[in-house]
This record gives sequence, structure tokens and C-alpha cells, in this order.
Amino acid sequence: MKNKVQWGMIGMGVMGTSLSRNFAQKGIPLALYNRFEKGKEEGVAELKKASYPELKSAQAFENLAAFIAALAPPRKLFMMLPSGKPTTVFLKKLVPLLSEGDLIIDGGNAHFEATNKNARWLKKGGFLFLGIGVSGGEEGALKGPSLMVGGDPKAYALVKKDLHLIAAKNKNQKACCAYFGPGGAGHYVKMIHNGIEYAEMQLLAEVSALGRVFLSHTRLQKALKEWNATESKSYLLEITAALFSYSEENRPFIDLIKDQASNKGTGAWATAAATALAYPNTLMASALHARFISAFKTDRETYAHTFGDYAQSLDLSLSELKKSYDLSRWINHHQGFELLSAANKTYNWTIELNEVATVWAEGCIIKSTLLEQCIKHFEKNRSLLLSESFYELLKSGKAAWKKTLQQAITSEIAVPCMQAAWTTFSALKTKESSANLIQAQRDFFGAHGFERIGQSEEELQHGPWAQ
Repeated sequence: MKNKVQWGMIGMGVMGTSLSRNFAQKGIPLALYNRFEKGKEEGVAELKKASYPELKSAQAFENLAAFIAALAPPRKLFMMLPSGKPTTVFLKKLVPLLSEGDLIIDGGNAHFEATNKNARWLKKGGFLFLGIGVSGGEEGALKGPSLMVGGDPKAYALVKKDLHLIAAKNKNQKACCAYFGPGGAGHYVKMIHNGIEYAEMQLLAEVSALGRVFLSHTRLQKALKEWNATESKSYLLEITAALFSYSEENRPFIDLIKDQASNKGTGAWATAAATALAYPNTLMASALHARFISAFKTDRETYAHTFGDYAQSLDLSLSELKKSYDLSRWINHHQGFELLSAANKTYNWTIELNEVATVWAEGCIIKSTLLEQCIKHFEKNRSLLLSESFYELLKSGKAAWKKTLQQAITSEIAVPCMQAAWTTFSALKTKESSANLIQAQRDFFGAHGFERIGQSEEELQHGPWAQ
């Protein structure tokens, strides 16, 4: 047996392989494990070891007991497995082979409640546990991911140095890795990241839907590339511009892809999590439902034939479209960060918003100049909407924002996230809303009562209709 190491990577899929290579490139010795399934997964860890020079010194296994035996206590096990049942089943096989004090890390896209449950279960067995949200995809995992950590603070202290070594670094060379609280706090932050990501992707899809009406494919691609050289810069904008550059037989390749968007559930989790906290994450929800609607391809074709498709002209400029996009993004990020603040109150976490912005500023899918600005804003303000940057952007872009939405409605082009952003902003700045009528209605049909202006909030009132 070779010298024992402490780190073991479990699951040699795309992310597990890239993370293993990242560890190895940083000089951290590790063992690799992938399950054996005859005819499906055989010798996977050995194959990965042979494929990448940096993994040459790693030990490779497909026998779980042998893999555990090759690790020196306290073992540090980084799982990159599909979330849900696959992770649960594997943990039940793994735990009997471990020793008290060993550390298990779940780096999959787990639901934060499942992470809470596993944290309680493993703590009873004497094991250390972390649930880490890992963002950045294959490239991020290899070159430096964004790491959102939750779980036992003692466990984090044990691996903090190595995690900071493999994590992405922001412009100030600070590691994009932070501890956010016990149990599922890290996976909660990752879930909100993915919710913001859903809306960012949908906003770019809406920019495309509007832009292709009055711009050529080539001009739209050029415009997006130009935007990415401004404060609108983001990873998603960068790759969207790149996607528009591909063609096949003189046709934009994007037009060869069926317009039905898939989802893996994290957008639904974020929407449900906001509902549980009575927080309005309208952009995340709109982006999620836009994907759902896209799945009804046959119905959409029928309705387009019956009612007519969208118009083929717009009275809109690129500058107006960009300002609408930028303002909508501010509302999206505002909602994401406010949802984290709401979670702090409910779950007794201490998630620092500027720390979240720091972790998201590099290495992850939503990395952007806006998030770099957020780091500074949260040092002064709790709300992004109270920042000077948003105020200045609103002052120069509000008219364009309204015009874009007016043009979209007139041309019957669906822009659910842009509309949700405007509606949310309008509602938030409405001093006296129409919710008093809602309260009157509830009292009329259900005697639910209401708070009367100028009277104690402790005692609910009833209207004259109740007499």
C-alpha cells in the first residue's frame, strides 16, 4: 500500500474529475473513487488517472472498502454525486466504513433541507459534515470554483486552507469561498445563486427575442459582445454573445435548437423557498414559468396559428434595450440578496451579503461586474435599490425601460422577467397599495379581520359589513 493520504474524491463525473485535477494541480495528494457497474462503469477512476498527468500520483479505486482503507484519519471525503436518492444510498454504504471524526463533504446540488437532515444524522454518528455549493461548471471546477460552505464550523476549520487554495480568486485575490452557517446554509446560498441564474438567462433570452426583430443576427451578436465591454459585463452575457457567433451552412446555429428549455429543479427549489418565507422572488418565478411554458411546444404552435404570432417590427434602439436589461438585472439581484436576508431571520443564520457577493464575483455562473459593485454597496447599504449606482442607472434608463415594455406589449412579444422586474419596482415604491381592498374582501367573506389605520396592530378590526 502506498502512503496514505487524507483527501478522497468520490464520483469521477465531469465535476468530480475537474475538482480532482484542481486539487492535484495545487499539490494536494488524493485518492479517487468511482463505483463499479459491470458494462456501464468499469475502471473509471483508473481511466481518469491515466488521462490527466496531474493525477498520475493519485490512487484510483472502484472498491469502496479499499478506497477508505487508503485514507489516513481524519479522512476528508469530497462527494460529487447526483443529489437526492443516489447520495442517500451511497452515504448508507459509506458511513459503516468510516471512523469517528472523519469528514464528509457533499458538493452536489443538494436541497438545503436534505443537507440539514444529513448534518443531524452524521453528527449523531460522530462524523464531521459540510454541505458545499459548488458553482462554475466544468471549467470553474478545474480552474477555481465558487464555494458556498455550510455545516459544522469545526469541519470547515479543518479544510479551509485547502478549499481556499482550490477556489477562484476575485480581483483582490480573495478566495471565492466562505462559510455561511450550520446545516444547509451553504446549499441554500447555492440555491439562490441558481435562482438568480435562471432569471439572468431568461433576461438574455428576452433581449434576444426583442433584438432579433429589429437587428440582424450578426448585429445582435456584435451588440452583446460590445455590452460585455461595459458595466453590463458578465459570464452569461459573454457566452451568449459567443453562442450567436456559431453557424451551420450559413444558418445561425442557435436557430437549429428546439425552443424547449429544460430544468434540473433548482429554480423550482428557489421559488418554493421564497414562498415558504413569504418573500416575492418574482423574477426567479417568472424565469421558471417561462421554461415551463416553452415545454408546451405543440400548444404554442396551435395558439400561434389561431391567434397570430408576434409582430415583426419594433420602435426600439439598442441603447434603450440595454438600459432595460441593466435595470432588470438590478431588480433580480436585489430579490436574490433580500431572500438571503429573509432566510437569515427564519433559520438563524448569519449570512453576510457582501461575503456572498465576494464568493459570487468569480468562479461561478453568475459572476459579473454587477456583483463586484455589490461587494462595495453592501458595505454601506442593506438594499441594492438604495445604492447610488442604481439611482443613477434608473435616472438615465427609466424612460427606456418603460418604452421597451410598451413596445414588447404592442408587438405581443413575451418578456416575463423584464415585466416582473418593472412590476416589482413599481410595487415596492408604491406608498399606499391596493392591499386594503384585499383585506376588506377577506374580512367580508371570511371574517379574517384587518388592521385599521391609526389603531393598535394587536387587535384586529371588522368592517360594517359584518354587522
